[in-house]
Amino acid sequence: MSNRIAELFAPKIRVALEQDWHNVVALSEFIHSHVEESSKEFECSARLMMELEDHGYAVERGIAGMDTAFRASFGSASATTTVAFVCEYDGLPPYGQSCGHNVVAAASYGAGLALRSLADGLDLRLLVIGTPAEEGIGGKYILGDAGVFDDVDFAASIYPGMDDISASRTLAAHKLTIEAFGKAAHGAAHPELGINALDGIVLGFSAMAMLRPNLPPAARIHGIITEGGIHPQVVPDYARATVVVRAANLRELADIRARVTRAFEQAVESVGATCTVTPAARCAEPVLNIEALASMFDTALCAVGRSPRPTDEVAGAWSTDAGTLSRRVPYLQPQIKMTPRSIPPHSHGFHEASVGPDSESCIFDAAIALASMAAEFASSPEIRAEVKSQFRLAMTGAS
Repeated sequence: MSNRIAELFAPKIRVALEQDWHNVVALSEFIHSHVEESSKEFECSARLMMELEDHGYAVERGIAGMDTAFRASFGSASATTTVAFVCEYDGLPPYGQSCGHNVVAAASYGAGLALRSLADGLDLRLLVIGTPAEEGIGGKYILGDAGVFDDVDFAASIYPGMDDISASRTLAAHKLTIEAFGKAAHGAAHPELGINALDGIVLGFSAMAMLRPNLPPAARIHGIITEGGIHPQVVPDYARATVVVRAANLRELADIRARVTRAFEQAVESVGATCTVTPAARCAEPVLNIEALASMFDTALCAVGRSPRPTDEVAGAWSTDAGTLSRRVPYLQPQIKMTPRSIPPHSHGFHEASVGPDSESCIFDAAIALASMAAEFASSPEIRAEVKSQFRLAMTGAS
């Protein structure tokens, strides 16, 4: 963010956010206390839509056939620039808001409120888009396919984490459902007449573990047994597991997915059972980082007193439905420090940290940074052209 932009816009953005700060905190606390599963975020999405309408946004409900998706707009549809701030709000029962989606939503909501008074002067149209089921079916896939982001010049959302990083490291990911089919028998009287499907799945996890030392550094393979039998006195004739395969890019992902598939198939077949491996319909792609957007956010973070670090292996990585969306529209998904390294996402501790002073600092700084970079983007034709050029180049090399 240039000094000129900082002088012109940042103080006004801060004042506007401070005026509505109690609403932003209340929204975060509401979503935190109403942990709703993917695609069932009825109370959280309703609260977001009500708050946005109360602050002058026009809200379209139930878009793209999803009950809990919405698109809220502020400003003229003929504006030169359209920017979208993206909200997530599904939780992970029983781990609560252990990915901090209440913080994600509150930061985007806060940025949308803070920019309203500047929108006309910047010829800027603001969108706040609710994307359900990030932890489930991936609402951004569906919204992207439906054209909800087609008129957007750039979109952004933040993630709370352990570091301030403008260009987050994300991984490709694909979920596999693995089923083993055996033969039931009495576990004591005649186990020799059964075929133990659960043994095949357990052996498959051991085989998958043997792959790890020989995988690329960024690769991750992990999963759970979702069904392992019904009665302990019956040889399990059916067992099922869910495995997630992650890699730095789609080429690596395809290779690792094939190796994991073979490991389970051969393990299950070795106990005499049959195996079926079914990939999920959609595959998460890594987010395409656009350097011009990341640089603007970097400077904006510095302006609010944070010290962003470069992307590195230590900072960890995740997978998200925003990766696929980042191939439709320039997208930024930075990480904002909220917890120490001893509190990882997807834990009870992270849920607890997603409310209170540290989470509020994360939301406040993220909202100002998001709004500030949107103001700079809208005010500079040169920056808009550079982002568009970098996006085209990134798409050419995407894999």
